[in-house]
Amino acid sequence: MQPVPLSPLLAGYCNGFLASKIWANYLISFLTSSFIVQIECLVFCFIRKHQTIAKLTFRHVITDIWYIFGTSFAIFTPIAIGFLFSQAGMRREDQMDYVRENLPEYITGFSSLQNFVVYSVNYRLITMLALTFTGGLLCGVIFILLTLDMLKMLKDIQRKVSVTSFRRYHIAVISLLAQFSTSFLLSVPLFIFLVFAASQIENSNWAAKVLVAVMPLYSPVNALVLVFTTPPYRNFVMRKSTKPRRASRTMYPGPNSLTRLKSLFSLN
Repeated sequence: MQPVPLSPLLAGYCNGFLASKIWANYLISFLTSSFIVQIECLVFCFIRKHQTIAKLTFRHVITDIWYIFGTSFAIFTPIAIGFLFSQAGMRREDQMDYVRENLPEYITGFSSLQNFVVYSVNYRLITMLALTFTGGLLCGVIFILLTLDMLKMLKDIQRKVSVTSFRRYHIAVISLLAQFSTSFLLSVPLFIFLVFAASQIENSNWAAKVLVAVMPLYSPVNALVLVFTTPPYRNFVMRKSTKPRRASRTMYPGPNSLTRLKSLFSLN
Protein backbone atom coordinates (compact mmCIF):
# COMPACT_ATOMS: atom_id res chain seq x y z
CA MET A 1 0.00 0.00 0.00
CA GLN A 2 1.22 3.47 -0.87
CA PRO A 3 -0.54 6.55 0.55
CA VAL A 4 -1.10 9.49 -1.80
CA PRO A 5 -2.09 12.95 -0.48
CA LEU A 6 -5.09 14.89 -1.72
CA SER A 7 -4.17 18.49 -1.00
CA PRO A 8 -5.40 21.05 -0.10
CA LEU A 9 -7.72 18.84 1.95
CA LEU A 10 -6.47 16.76 4.85
CA ALA A 11 -7.23 13.66 2.82
CA GLY A 12 -5.59 10.83 0.94
CA TYR A 13 -6.01 7.53 -0.81
CA CYS A 14 -3.88 4.39 -1.12
CA ASN A 15 -2.53 2.41 -4.06
CA GLY A 16 -1.70 -1.26 -3.91
CA PHE A 17 -3.20 -4.67 -3.31
CA LEU A 18 -4.50 -3.92 0.18
CA ALA A 19 -6.14 -0.72 -1.05
CA SER A 20 -8.61 -2.81 -3.04
CA LYS A 21 -9.63 -4.71 0.10
CA ILE A 22 -9.33 -2.32 3.05
CA TRP A 23 -10.52 1.26 3.55
CA ALA A 24 -7.74 3.84 3.18
CA ASN A 25 -8.50 5.20 6.66
CA TYR A 26 -7.41 1.94 8.28
CA LEU A 27 -4.35 1.60 6.04
CA ILE A 28 -3.10 5.12 6.83
CA SER A 29 -3.75 4.54 10.53
CA PHE A 30 -1.70 1.34 10.37
CA LEU A 31 1.18 3.15 8.62
CA THR A 32 1.15 5.85 11.31
CA SER A 33 1.28 3.23 14.08
CA SER A 34 4.07 1.39 12.26
CA PHE A 35 6.19 4.54 12.12
CA ILE A 36 5.71 5.07 15.86
CA VAL A 37 6.69 1.45 16.54
CA GLN A 38 9.84 1.91 14.46
CA ILE A 39 10.92 4.98 16.43
CA GLU A 40 10.17 3.17 19.70
CA CYS A 41 12.32 0.23 18.61
CA LEU A 42 15.25 2.56 17.96
CA VAL A 43 14.81 4.13 21.40
CA PHE A 44 14.56 0.65 22.91
CA CYS A 45 17.89 -0.27 21.24
CA PHE A 46 19.43 2.84 22.78
CA ILE A 47 18.15 1.83 26.22
CA ARG A 48 19.44 -1.74 25.88
CA LYS A 49 22.90 -0.54 24.85
CA HIS A 50 22.85 2.11 27.59
CA GLN A 51 22.04 -0.53 30.20
CA THR A 52 24.79 -2.83 28.93
CA ILE A 53 27.34 -0.06 29.47
CA ALA A 54 25.67 1.11 32.71
CA LYS A 55 26.10 -2.31 34.30
CA LEU A 56 29.85 -2.05 33.74
CA THR A 57 30.01 1.30 35.53
CA PHE A 58 27.40 0.39 38.19
CA ARG A 59 25.37 3.56 37.73
CA HIS A 60 22.11 4.62 36.08
CA VAL A 61 20.87 1.03 35.99
CA ILE A 62 17.11 0.88 35.37
CA THR A 63 15.09 -1.22 37.78
CA ASP A 64 12.74 -3.95 36.61
CA ILE A 65 9.68 -1.88 37.56
CA TRP A 66 10.65 1.00 35.25
CA TYR A 67 11.58 -1.45 32.52
CA ILE A 68 8.15 -3.13 32.65
CA PHE A 69 6.38 0.25 32.81
CA GLY A 70 8.29 1.59 29.80
CA THR A 71 7.66 -1.56 27.78
CA SER A 72 3.92 -1.51 28.56
CA PHE A 73 3.70 2.18 27.67
CA ALA A 74 5.54 1.58 24.39
CA ILE A 75 3.10 -1.19 23.44
CA PHE A 76 0.00 0.81 24.37
CA THR A 77 0.97 4.09 22.63
CA PRO A 78 0.95 3.03 18.93
CA ILE A 79 -2.26 1.06 19.46
CA ALA A 80 -4.00 4.07 21.03
CA ILE A 81 -2.75 6.51 18.37
CA GLY A 82 -3.73 4.15 15.55
CA PHE A 83 -7.22 3.77 17.02
CA LEU A 84 -7.66 7.53 17.47
CA PHE A 85 -6.44 8.19 13.93
CA SER A 86 -8.84 5.63 12.49
CA GLN A 87 -11.71 7.26 14.37
CA ALA A 88 -10.72 10.76 13.21
CA GLY A 89 -11.68 10.07 9.60
CA MET A 90 -15.09 11.01 8.29
CA ARG A 91 -17.68 8.40 7.56
CA ARG A 92 -17.68 7.30 3.95
CA GLU A 93 -21.19 8.54 3.32
CA ASP A 94 -20.29 12.05 4.56
CA GLN A 95 -17.07 12.53 2.61
CA MET A 96 -18.52 13.55 -0.75
CA ASP A 97 -20.92 15.99 0.93
CA TYR A 98 -17.97 17.63 2.71
CA VAL A 99 -16.02 17.99 -0.54
CA ARG A 100 -19.10 19.31 -2.35
CA GLU A 101 -19.66 21.99 0.31
CA ASN A 102 -16.04 23.10 0.89
CA LEU A 103 -14.22 22.45 -2.40
CA PRO A 104 -16.80 21.93 -5.16
CA GLU A 105 -14.12 22.36 -7.86
CA TYR A 106 -12.58 19.03 -6.75
CA ILE A 107 -15.81 17.03 -6.81
CA THR A 108 -15.02 15.49 -10.21
CA GLY A 109 -11.60 14.27 -9.09
CA PHE A 110 -12.92 12.76 -5.86
CA SER A 111 -15.77 11.07 -7.72
CA SER A 112 -13.23 9.05 -9.72
CA LEU A 113 -11.65 7.62 -6.56
CA GLN A 114 -13.00 4.40 -5.12
CA ASN A 115 -11.11 4.34 -1.83
CA PHE A 116 -10.15 7.56 -0.08
CA VAL A 117 -10.53 9.20 3.32
CA VAL A 118 -11.10 12.79 4.41
CA TYR A 119 -10.11 14.02 7.87
CA SER A 120 -11.65 16.97 9.64
CA VAL A 121 -10.36 18.82 12.67
CA ASN A 122 -12.04 17.16 15.66
CA TYR A 123 -11.09 16.23 19.21
CA ARG A 124 -9.86 12.77 18.16
CA LEU A 125 -7.45 14.22 15.60
CA ILE A 126 -6.27 16.89 18.04
CA THR A 127 -5.72 14.26 20.75
CA MET A 128 -3.81 12.06 18.33
CA LEU A 129 -1.58 14.92 17.21
CA ALA A 130 -0.98 15.98 20.82
CA LEU A 131 0.00 12.43 21.81
CA THR A 132 2.25 12.10 18.77
CA PHE A 133 3.96 15.43 19.44
CA THR A 134 4.41 14.60 23.13
CA GLY A 135 5.76 11.14 22.33
CA GLY A 136 8.15 12.50 19.72
CA LEU A 137 9.39 15.14 22.14
CA LEU A 138 9.81 12.51 24.87
CA CYS A 139 11.74 10.19 22.52
CA GLY A 140 13.96 13.10 21.50
CA VAL A 141 14.74 13.99 25.13
CA ILE A 142 15.46 10.34 25.99
CA PHE A 143 17.66 10.07 22.91
CA ILE A 144 19.74 13.12 23.88
CA LEU A 145 20.10 12.11 27.54
CA LEU A 146 21.05 8.52 26.73
CA THR A 147 23.55 9.61 24.10
CA LEU A 148 25.32 12.05 26.41
CA ASP A 149 25.34 9.52 29.25
CA MET A 150 26.66 6.71 27.05
CA LEU A 151 29.48 8.86 25.68
CA LYS A 152 30.43 9.81 29.22
CA MET A 153 30.33 6.20 30.42
CA LEU A 154 32.42 5.05 27.46
CA LYS A 155 35.23 7.28 28.68
CA ASP A 156 34.94 5.75 32.16
CA ILE A 157 35.10 2.14 30.99
CA GLN A 158 37.85 2.66 28.43
CA ARG A 159 40.46 1.41 30.93
CA LYS A 160 38.25 -1.30 32.42
CA VAL A 161 37.53 -3.36 29.29
CA SER A 162 39.62 -4.72 26.47
CA VAL A 163 40.30 -2.73 23.35
CA THR A 164 38.06 -5.06 21.33
CA SER A 165 35.11 -4.68 23.73
CA PHE A 166 35.49 -0.91 23.89
CA ARG A 167 35.61 -0.68 20.11
CA ARG A 168 32.46 -2.84 19.86
CA TYR A 169 30.55 -0.59 22.29
CA HIS A 170 31.74 2.55 20.50
CA ILE A 171 30.71 1.24 17.07
CA ALA A 172 27.27 0.23 18.37
CA VAL A 173 26.64 3.72 19.76
CA ILE A 174 27.74 5.40 16.51
CA SER A 175 25.53 3.05 14.46
CA LEU A 176 22.49 3.80 16.61
CA LEU A 177 23.12 7.54 16.36
CA ALA A 178 23.33 7.31 12.57
CA GLN A 179 20.15 5.23 12.33
CA PHE A 180 18.23 7.61 14.58
CA SER A 181 19.34 10.60 12.49
CA THR A 182 17.94 9.00 9.33
CA SER A 183 14.47 8.92 10.92
CA PHE A 184 14.26 12.66 10.19
CA LEU A 185 13.89 11.76 6.50
CA LEU A 186 10.47 10.40 7.40
CA SER A 187 9.37 12.44 10.42
CA VAL A 188 10.22 15.95 9.13
CA PRO A 189 8.50 15.62 5.70
CA LEU A 190 5.53 13.98 7.40
CA PHE A 191 5.23 16.86 9.88
CA ILE A 192 5.49 19.48 7.09
CA PHE A 193 2.88 17.62 5.07
CA LEU A 194 0.46 17.62 8.02
CA VAL A 195 1.03 21.36 8.45
CA PHE A 196 0.24 21.99 4.78
CA ALA A 197 -2.84 19.78 4.91
CA ALA A 198 -4.21 21.21 8.16
CA SER A 199 -3.69 24.83 7.03
CA GLN A 200 -5.28 24.03 3.63
CA ILE A 201 -2.83 26.25 1.73
CA GLU A 202 -3.85 26.72 -1.87
CA ASN A 203 -1.62 25.26 -4.62
CA SER A 204 0.22 23.11 -2.07
CA ASN A 205 -0.43 19.89 -3.96
CA TRP A 206 3.00 19.98 -5.69
CA ALA A 207 4.75 20.44 -2.33
CA ALA A 208 2.80 17.54 -0.84
CA LYS A 209 3.82 15.30 -3.72
CA VAL A 210 7.49 16.20 -3.23
CA LEU A 211 7.25 15.46 0.50
CA VAL A 212 5.58 12.11 -0.14
CA ALA A 213 8.33 11.29 -2.66
CA VAL A 214 11.03 12.10 -0.09
CA MET A 215 9.56 9.93 2.70
CA PRO A 216 10.16 6.54 0.96
CA LEU A 217 13.88 7.39 0.82
CA TYR A 218 14.01 6.61 4.53
CA SER A 219 14.10 2.82 4.05
CA PRO A 220 17.02 2.57 1.58
CA VAL A 221 19.00 5.31 3.34
CA ASN A 222 18.51 3.64 6.71
CA ALA A 223 19.59 0.28 5.25
CA LEU A 224 22.77 1.85 3.81
CA VAL A 225 23.54 3.55 7.11
CA LEU A 226 23.05 0.29 9.00
CA VAL A 227 25.35 -1.60 6.63
CA PHE A 228 28.18 0.91 6.45
CA THR A 229 28.21 1.74 10.19
CA THR A 230 28.26 -1.90 11.31
CA PRO A 231 31.54 -3.71 10.48
CA PRO A 232 30.12 -7.27 10.07
CA TYR A 233 27.48 -6.07 7.63
CA ARG A 234 29.95 -3.81 5.85
CA ASN A 235 32.48 -6.63 5.48
CA PHE A 236 29.80 -8.95 4.13
CA VAL A 237 28.67 -6.43 1.54
CA MET A 238 32.25 -5.63 0.55
CA ARG A 239 32.91 -9.37 0.17
CA LYS A 240 35.49 -9.42 2.91
CA SER A 241 35.97 -12.40 5.15
CA THR A 242 34.68 -11.87 8.68
CA LYS A 243 36.41 -14.97 10.05
CA PRO A 244 39.24 -14.21 12.51
CA ARG A 245 42.71 -15.13 11.39
CA ARG A 246 44.14 -18.22 12.96
CA ALA A 247 47.25 -17.74 15.02
CA SER A 248 50.32 -19.36 13.52
CA ARG A 249 51.41 -22.46 15.38
CA THR A 250 54.99 -23.57 15.91
CA MET A 251 55.53 -27.04 14.51
CA TYR A 252 57.20 -29.46 16.87
CA PRO A 253 58.59 -32.80 15.69
CA GLY A 254 56.47 -35.79 16.57
CA PRO A 255 57.69 -39.13 17.94
CA ASN A 256 58.32 -40.58 14.48
CA SER A 257 60.37 -37.55 13.48
CA LEU A 258 62.52 -37.88 16.59
CA THR A 259 63.14 -41.55 15.82
CA ARG A 260 64.29 -40.72 12.29
CA LEU A 261 66.57 -37.97 13.57
CA LYS A 262 68.19 -40.34 16.06
CA SER A 263 68.76 -42.89 13.32
CA LEU A 264 70.41 -40.27 11.13
CA PHE A 265 72.77 -39.09 13.88
CA SER A 266 73.65 -42.70 14.77
CA LEU A 267 74.96 -43.35 11.24
CA ASN A 268 78.80 -43.38 10.85
